[in-house]
Amino acid sequence: MTRFVKQLLGAVAGTVMLVGGGVEVFRWQGQHYLNQLVTHPTGLCQITYQGRQNAGGVLAAGVVLQGVHVACTPSTHEGTTPHAIEYAASHVVLEVVPWHPLQVHMRLDGPQSLAVPYEQDGVEDRRFLVLEGSPVEVFWPARAMPAGRAAFTASFVHLRGLGVSLKNMQGEWLWNTQATFQVSVLGLSLSVEQVTMPTWPQHLENVKAAFSMPGPYERLRVLEQEEESGQAIWPELLVQKASGDWNGLKLGITGHVRGGHATRVTGDFWLTVKDWRPFVERLQPDKILPPLQAAAFKSTLEDMIARGDRAGGKLVLSLSARNGAVYLGAVPLETILPVMRLVQPEEQPVAAVAAQ
Repeated sequence: MTRFVKQLLGAVAGTVMLVGGGVEVFRWQGQHYLNQLVTHPTGLCQITYQGRQNAGGVLAAGVVLQGVHVACTPSTHEGTTPHAIEYAASHVVLEVVPWHPLQVHMRLDGPQSLAVPYEQDGVEDRRFLVLEGSPVEVFWPARAMPAGRAAFTASFVHLRGLGVSLKNMQGEWLWNTQATFQVSVLGLSLSVEQVTMPTWPQHLENVKAAFSMPGPYERLRVLEQEEESGQAIWPELLVQKASGDWNGLKLGITGHVRGGHATRVTGDFWLTVKDWRPFVERLQPDKILPPLQAAAFKSTLEDMIARGDRAGGKLVLSLSARNGAVYLGAVPLETILPVMRLVQPEEQPVAAVAAQ
């Protein structure tokens, strides 16, 4: 064996030992970090669980939690509130890997629930949201930072109670506790391939949405402060965009959520409808409604189209929410929806149907 080959083998062996030692140190530190994270959470949240075990492999460090319950008690200027926002999940996996050393991968399996306390007419209650379906993958920074983002994905989720189903969802959650009045303190953007709702016969497709909460950080306390006074519990939110395809229509919404109590959101929005003419031509209220109601519907529809801006084939209409009711212009949306829901889907070309 030549001297060069011996030196080469020695270098390779040294490199392997160095890399292996580095990976082992990373795995040990990662395991220690995850154990500290679940046993000593920071901030105003407390975490409990029914079972915990270390996981991972040669490269990854991981922790598996069973029966997880997280209770977060927000703070106000007067101190912490007596009501806690509670989250529960049946199975949670936390993992860190060397190729993403500053990121934690979290997988949420099984049903999950979120309970938000609120008060209405002097009566305290809790609003529950239950999510079930395929696992939700979340990626968030390992280091606690004043500003950052967390990404999430899920192939299918169902919101029990609401009956809403989401297919192929992905998005980002952003925060900035140092935000000024010109910067958002919270942001949420997401895209969903398909959304199904129980009140609509046809699903929404290609849904994209982006929301933000204006700074500064003190705005986060609006929820708790106004809840204690029995007033609105919805903070100010900006709907930067919300778009989707429904029954041949391309819909877009922008606007401003100004408050509201529980499910009675108050806000003002603009609804943009593209490719609306074929849809209107398929409307046949006379086959669905009694003659007087059909005539009133046609008159309302003609008035909406006359008031809308049809430049470039777009129809722009005002949309508002007041005391739990939604208005399209000055017309209650509930008077229009019965006919809209019964419109048959737009017929697809024969070639497109054969390809499915």
